[in-house]
Amino acid sequence: MCGAMHRLIFVWGLLLMALSTAAQSPVTPPSLEPTDVQQLIADIIEDLSAQDESEQDYSDLTEQLHALAEHPINLNTATPEQLRALVFLNDFQMASLQQYRDSLGPVYSIYELLCLPGFNQLDVQRLMPFLRFDEQAAQAAPRLKLRKGRSQLALRFRTQLETPAGYSPDYTGSGRYLGNKHAYFLRYSYQLGQKLQLGLVAEKDAGEPIFDGTFKTGIDYLSGYVALNDYKRINKLIIGAFDAGFGQGLTFWSGLAFGKSGTLGGSKRSFGIKPHASAYEAQYLQGVGLSVNFTKKLEFTLFGSYRRVDARLADTLDSGELAFTSLPETGYHRTLSELANRSAMPELVAGGNLRYSLGNARLGLTFVHQQISGSFDKTPAVYELRVQPTEKTALGVDFNVGVKQHRFFGEAAVDCNGGNLAAVLGGMFNLSSTVQVSLIGRSYSSSFNTRYTAGFAEGSTANEQGVYIGLSLLPARGWKLSAYADLFRFPWMRYGIYSPSFGRDFLLYSEHVLGGGVSAQVRWRYKQKAVNQSGSTVVGATPVVQQTTNSGRLQLTCAVSRSLTLKSGFYANIYATDSIAREAGFALTQDVAYRFSRVPLQINFRFAVFDTPSWNTRVYSYENDMLYSFSVPSYYSRGARTFVLLRYSPLRMLDVYMRFAQTYFGQEEQLGTGADKLQGNTRSELKMMLRLRF
Repeated sequence: MCGAMHRLIFVWGLLLMALSTAAQSPVTPPSLEPTDVQQLIADIIEDLSAQDESEQDYSDLTEQLHALAEHPINLNTATPEQLRALVFLNDFQMASLQQYRDSLGPVYSIYELLCLPGFNQLDVQRLMPFLRFDEQAAQAAPRLKLRKGRSQLALRFRTQLETPAGYSPDYTGSGRYLGNKHAYFLRYSYQLGQKLQLGLVAEKDAGEPIFDGTFKTGIDYLSGYVALNDYKRINKLIIGAFDAGFGQGLTFWSGLAFGKSGTLGGSKRSFGIKPHASAYEAQYLQGVGLSVNFTKKLEFTLFGSYRRVDARLADTLDSGELAFTSLPETGYHRTLSELANRSAMPELVAGGNLRYSLGNARLGLTFVHQQISGSFDKTPAVYELRVQPTEKTALGVDFNVGVKQHRFFGEAAVDCNGGNLAAVLGGMFNLSSTVQVSLIGRSYSSSFNTRYTAGFAEGSTANEQGVYIGLSLLPARGWKLSAYADLFRFPWMRYGIYSPSFGRDFLLYSEHVLGGGVSAQVRWRYKQKAVNQSGSTVVGATPVVQQTTNSGRLQLTCAVSRSLTLKSGFYANIYATDSIAREAGFALTQDVAYRFSRVPLQINFRFAVFDTPSWNTRVYSYENDMLYSFSVPSYYSRGARTFVLLRYSPLRMLDVYMRFAQTYFGQEEQLGTGADKLQGNTRSELKMMLRLRF
């Protein structure tokens, strides 16, 4: 194993020298290389998610970016709401795009964007697949003639090649899986221009039973929606599964939300209401959402949801009310105990938002009431001031105002049940065409109810105060430098730390176009926070120690030709506490993307080696995956990982995907525990998907 690592490091070093030689070639005028959309989307999501330590479902985002690549936005007619779909741009860049177009007229070429304040060559190259530059005005939306719409049907199969112990009929431990080890996914969508959308999603996870009478619908997860857009005074009408997000996420937010990242931090891009088109089974809404334009300046959104959520039941109280101890959000229903939790408690969510827009200013008022028809029956943990209530009524006010080249935003919310407050206030300042600064302060009450919230935070939208400062520089052509410093404190105890504490988080991120189709990205992050000392023998108290993590990433990308792209990555993590000696882990990755010129076939391949002495130094790296899927495996222990992804499109209406991935653990004889235990030191996965467009 060590010999293989040494060989890969040697080859990787040769590649570095080759790329550096290319970088030393004479400076030429900037050119925009052809972009591999699959790799580009993977890079965008990796950048956005690199600092997020929570589990997120990125399938909606991957679908959104793929759809934008297939149907690019017309920059010359795009509305601000359409431009907000370009999630990898910061607020300054979006404002710069709109200002350039509105002041100078139609944009005729992607090369014009190289002159815009706040953009460098890499930014413009990322935009290439998602923009077009037609001069004509947007056409009137078609009438609701269903036969003129377009449909998509996707069918996916996934399985683990090895068989864990929990699938064996001889397994006697707890948690035996009731279904087979295969996973199935079905997604159908219909779209009539921008007017009408229909969707249906069905999913069976590995281990869940299917069509055996366990579930009324035959399968564990089944959801759908109907959405009507821009019809007379109706801005949006959604019936079925949907998400909602307003302001800065303090009063109400369901669905995907990003925190700190390598891009310049700023205000959240509230979306109002939108269909829930993913198979993520937690914290989405099921009911009706309606957004109406009273006037051009005044928009009112009303939503209501009623569905049963998973809950771990405890007992029935004397009053006859059901009691529960937790609300699991894994979405797994594979065992008898998980099935007992499924859809155990009814939840009602109702609310509304009033938004007033005037020029470059927006003011919003949000009200929401959420109630679970049961009672928490648990003893509060030592760090909890109170058990999370099952009923929440919240009221919030938010604003977003542009003043010349600067932007100010904020939100204040109150949890009416306990009078707890949460507030965030920020500004983004355009100091010049090459220098932007953001400043964000937040203060969240220790007992603020965090259900359906997604405020800017190090942890959750409760028990936190902090100040964030971000900086974005364009010091030279083809070079972009970003950094942030975040200082935060937790006024009360929290999970894993039985004392009020503080922490700091610093990041430096640089991307540079070296020339000859070669670009480099360097990321370094330092984070310090307090944790309980593990394994303490002190009686009556838990000592607190300082934990520090240094993580670094170097990536080099080379567009060798229109068909071939190479990307090399080096990841390193260094972990230490006051009681644990320093640990260091690393990973090396090599990606190859090749598109055949005469055959409608594209191949993405990766080989990686890793050496991390413990879970503390694990490395996360986003991998290319098929549509409606995402993969962010953790590299831990010592071993190697590889995957190959094939996309074959024999017809314009047909795409066939196949993906094989395998991880080898060199120091292990068995993997996992309990029902997930595997004999051997490899874990392999096979995926296949068929997508039909008609």
